[in-house]
Amino acid sequence: MLFNFKPAAAFFMLTVAIGNPAFACDDTLVMLLTAKNPSSEFSKTIRNFTSDLAILGQSLKALQKDNYDAEMSKVMDSWLEFSKRYMASPPEEARNDLQWAKKTSDTAKVIGEIRRLTSEKKYREAHNMVLDLSSRIGAFFEAFGVSDEKQLFINTSTNLTTIERLVLQNDYQQTAPLIADLQDNLTEFATMLPDIATHTFNTAKTLLASLETGIKAGQAPSEADKTLEELKTAFEELRSHILMREWFPSLNTNPKEKTNATGNGD
Repeated sequence: MLFNFKPAAAFFMLTVAIGNPAFACDDTLVMLLTAKNPSSEFSKTIRNFTSDLAILGQSLKALQKDNYDAEMSKVMDSWLEFSKRYMASPPEEARNDLQWAKKTSDTAKVIGEIRRLTSEKKYREAHNMVLDLSSRIGAFFEAFGVSDEKQLFINTSTNLTTIERLVLQNDYQQTAPLIADLQDNLTEFATMLPDIATHTFNTAKTLLASLETGIKAGQAPSEADKTLEELKTAFEELRSHILMREWFPSLNTNPKEKTNATGNGD
């Protein structure tokens, strides 16, 4: 049966619009990258894994529990399911990825380290490793032949997640080149955005400048993280504008253009 792409696009857009705390690790990006064939076994297993990883990361960041065994167990289970199917050989979409075995092996090692840290109640360190792992998820899609646009989304998500990890570690020195990269990412976004996204673009630009200024001034990590969370939301909104423009071309025509096209305007 042929897959109808627009319902999946609509579902993705609705998910972004509603928002979900579990998307701390940009789980929406994985939904996007698997949108062409969301019912495939690979799509389902990697979405399950990244969703469980995101929930673990959000829980560890909140630090509102005595232990996170339940969340860690779900990550282990979903990774076990993924590795049973794809540890030795990649899915059809990534059959030409010569680094696939290394990627899965490295991921397994990081998950083992996260499990050790949570069992030792070193939750901050565990959260940092969850962020580090989340920033690498895009590597599983490198051989999928993603477009330049989707690669931009991956790069932006990776930069945001890496900055978050460094900010929470109070390791500001290494954020400078990443913030410069984000500024370049934002410039690339600008070339793809419809006029309706101007306000969100300006918001992202202001937040990025504020983040850079705060980090240079030695702002408390908790304050810098608040700005970063707002910036992540702004980038997700910009991404949604680009996808809406791509998936629903009829929405690109503004009322003035429609009026002129029908000859009813002056």
